[in-house]
Amino acid sequence: MITKFTENSFDYYRSESDKKPVAHIGFSLLDNSQTYLVEHTWVDENARGTGLAGKITKDFLAKVTEESKKVIPLCPYTKKFFENHAEYQHLLKEENN
Repeated sequence: MITKFTENSFDYYRSESDKKPVAHIGFSLLDNSQTYLVEHTWVDENARGTGLAGKITKDFLAKVTEESKKVIPLCPYTKKFFENHAEYQHLLKEENN
């Protein structure tokens, strides 16, 4: 997979020549760009059920970790991911911060 990180999305492409991503995480930055508000996760219909949503989420969270930032999971998939993966809890933005 080819990854592309922009100011409001993290995308997976099958190849350099693809115009449309096969998976996508959309976000906004808050708190002087210190917190990612994850708004949605999307996987192409033909790639659903392959674990791609989990893989792109893990790669996105690796980037968050690398940047020493936090996450607010608005996206239902991302919320469930955090519930099922205790090892990522430290990346959650605390409500009182």
